[in-house]
Amino acid sequence: MAKKRKIKCDCGAFLEERITLLDDIETEAMVCPHCRFVTLTKEQAQQFAKLKQVQQSANTERKIIKIGNSIGLILPEQLQGLGIKIGRKVKIEALTSHSFRVKLV
Repeated sequence: MAKKRKIKCDCGAFLEERITLLDDIETEAMVCPHCRFVTLTKEQAQQFAKLKQVQQSANTERKIIKIGNSIGLILPEQLQGLGIKIGRKVKIEALTSHSFRVKLV
């Protein structure tokens, strides 16, 4: 089993892998615990680029539709890359009176 490579920051501390917010996207990145410098490994950069494409396709206005006695929202096909498929369960959380979050369960 290969050892994890340690990356040293210019401030002298070693970078740690953490979840961080880049361009409004939560992603894994290498973060310095002292100066908060953030960089991405090749794999992390590829994952971030994929998430950025999904975000761009999802950041469009959608209409709410009526389905029987309920209402629905049509999601773009590009979200399938995140594991969204027919029959998958989601959790809906109200954030404010004008926004909500949908999480995959």
